[in-house]
Amino acid sequence: MLFGSVLNASVPGVSAESTPDLEARRQAVIDSYRVVCICNKIRRGTIQKAIAAGATSLGDVRRLTRAATGPCKAERCGPRIAEMLVLARASGCGDGAG
Repeated sequence: MLFGSVLNASVPGVSAESTPDLEARRQAVIDSYRVVCICNKIRRGTIQKAIAAGATSLGDVRRLTRAATGPCKAERCGPRIAEMLVLARASGCGDGAG
């Protein structure tokens, strides 16, 4: 896969076998680029940054990111954002990553 070879090329001398968390870091980067709010094209990483900056409610995330303000009025992304907020609260890390 081209994407995998590009990532391997960016870490000279380090193979996936020698770094057990390399795949987890790759997946975290990929996940941060996933669109959560389809209406406004707001990505997961943007919402995670808002949560890390202190957003504790859907309203806070709306104000900081414009997520959940599109035509669907949070019908699609609201549950995902709520889950990210709950995970951040539960883990105490404030990044919504779990």
